[in-house]
Amino acid sequence: MTDEFDFLDQAEPVTSDSDDSIESGIEQCEADELRSAAGTDGVETTFSDTDTKTQFDPAIVAECRYCKVYFHTYESVHKHDCPQQPVASCRYCKEDHVSTQDANDHLYHCEDFRRAREQQIRQSRAKTMRGGDDPQIGHFIDPAYHEFKGYFKYDCSDRRNALRSYFAFNSLQKEHNFDEHGNLIVEMDGDFDGIDSEKLKVEFSFKNSGIAPRNDPSFKIEEVREYQVYVYPQGYSSHKEAKADGRQRAYFLFRPRWPDIESNSGKKISNPYDIEGFDVEVSGSNLPFSTYEVLLHSAVDRLKQHQGFKWRSPTYLRPEDFAPDRIHKSSNVVDAELYVRVDKDLTGKVYAFDGTLHKISLLLSDERSGVTKSVRDDRECPGFYHTATIGPDRIAEMIPGHTWAREHKHYHVKHPKAVEGGPLAHPKVGVSLQNSLCKGSPKYAELNRLERELDEALLNVLKWSDLPVRPDHQVYVPDDYFKVTGSQRFRKLLQNKLPDIESMQEQEVRQLVVAGNATETDIQVLDTLLTDGGQFSPSDLAEKIGVALSTIYKSIDRLDGMVNHRYGDVQLASQYVAQQVVGHMDVLRKTISTDIEGAIDALVRGEQFLDSPGSDPWSLWLSNWVENIKENQGEPDEIEFGFQPADVEDAKRLMREGAGKWAQVTGNEFVDFAREFVPIVKTLSGELWSPSRSQFVRELPGYKARYPRLV
Repeated sequence: MTDEFDFLDQAEPVTSDSDDSIESGIEQCEADELRSAAGTDGVETTFSDTDTKTQFDPAIVAECRYCKVYFHTYESVHKHDCPQQPVASCRYCKEDHVSTQDANDHLYHCEDFRRAREQQIRQSRAKTMRGGDDPQIGHFIDPAYHEFKGYFKYDCSDRRNALRSYFAFNSLQKEHNFDEHGNLIVEMDGDFDGIDSEKLKVEFSFKNSGIAPRNDPSFKIEEVREYQVYVYPQGYSSHKEAKADGRQRAYFLFRPRWPDIESNSGKKISNPYDIEGFDVEVSGSNLPFSTYEVLLHSAVDRLKQHQGFKWRSPTYLRPEDFAPDRIHKSSNVVDAELYVRVDKDLTGKVYAFDGTLHKISLLLSDERSGVTKSVRDDRECPGFYHTATIGPDRIAEMIPGHTWAREHKHYHVKHPKAVEGGPLAHPKVGVSLQNSLCKGSPKYAELNRLERELDEALLNVLKWSDLPVRPDHQVYVPDDYFKVTGSQRFRKLLQNKLPDIESMQEQEVRQLVVAGNATETDIQVLDTLLTDGGQFSPSDLAEKIGVALSTIYKSIDRLDGMVNHRYGDVQLASQYVAQQVVGHMDVLRKTISTDIEGAIDALVRGEQFLDSPGSDPWSLWLSNWVENIKENQGEPDEIEFGFQPADVEDAKRLMREGAGKWAQVTGNEFVDFAREFVPIVKTLSGELWSPSRSQFVRELPGYKARYPRLV
């Protein structure tokens, strides 16, 4: 595996040759400990000639120079694994790092390194860094922040009366008359990063929690509440109103936590680190992800200032309990989205049937894993709502080094016609975390890395869709929160690998057919994976097909590229491979019972309908799916499939794909396909789909735009 920073061949190293490496640093630490144990050197302790006893405890034999922990035995010195010991130091800004990962991540944000690298580029008269799939530094379009959700944990067990702020919330609740005045609302200055409102409202309320009171004499609250804090612009009467208008907003739900916490029904509530303090649910929209931690702390501080209006000595909130630097390591992120807004006439390659999103879902999805999803909805307008969701097992195939599952999006507002003529008439192209598919939620401490992955994914989708990755006012449309601006940063911009993946997967299937080396077991394995639901292990396949386990393993080896085998699970490599197998299954079966020439004839039969057969997308689609084309003088020719789709919807999907291939080759619009062809399809259920030209054209993308009065 190559390191993602190998491209810095000509740059100076993070650590100089004279600096200690990780290994030498460990050796040096051990040497210091030995000298410390011997009392010769390495212990940062000063002694007074006049009063040594007051400066040094004889029971202490050493002190860690990094974390300042004292050691009382030689054995504890050798066992000490200091979490604060630096393992590297940036040569440019001199910042120390306590782990190799810190050093790697640091380069993305080091301003001194960026300036040094830019100077090196100028000196070498290079306009850009070396091409390929390496990280690049460039002036890239800045995406806007959209949805965010996470859970911030605050452990206050190191403070006297750890739950004091919870008792203070309870005190504030009792000090305000909710029945008479509604929720408590106070104003707060809006001077925060990324917030455009001069004044904000902080709204306070509460709700039932279902948590049983703590079994502790100091806990005198009979009904445990959860406390809600809303933050939104001053010009709105409620958080709900601000949300409906798409304004910047944040919501914090404060839940108390203590060891052995239980619900009223006696069920244990999750608290894996035995936190004594708070678990705060955080959500909001249109705010920089890093702003929420500061906004939460400031909102609590503002509520504290409102205490004491009714009682002389209330239990005051302790805002320092919620300081950003006190966020617990178990805090995590469950939703985060970045987006850009693009001119609606320029996004066709993002959402088209053979466009970037469709290919991401089709080519990078496991057929049976249940961690992929493709949504295509053009009911309101072309490209209304299209998504491609990819699970963590395949995400690195799209961009090496990426970890977390995500959803790529192209979507309009709920009612596009209502905003015609304005910026909201143009769609968003975005990418968001899909936490439900991840093997573990990103920790809040990994927020910078998560944001970088989302940013890189978005930039690459734009690039693969022939959209600029730099600010371009002819392409991008500003709105209230997305500005057509750019910034200099490191990002991985890759060559579009999707066509190569498509070609490779298609070639795997075609080669199996044309070469004629498929065995009966191969056909049975493919047929079983294709038609039977669920997941199969090699032993399951052996039992179902009735062959030896070794025979199954040999078949899996021959089908490498078409079939994935990992963690004891066998499945087709992707939905695209599944489609290819469906199209060629009859041909594959014929290779067992007929000669190879007949199989090849069946495979390429579709090409005889073209005057100049070739390898263009339309020709390949014909050869894969079409059995016959019946010519009709003066009317659209009739296309007959060479297999039976599962249902009419499956047939429609394949015909739209064919229309896309035809449009790609001829340069015509999708809807023009209906002037040339109509389908005749019989499904597996026996249903016949034979639409007229006027019926068929309604199924093609672009119909509503072409014929708006007929919709």
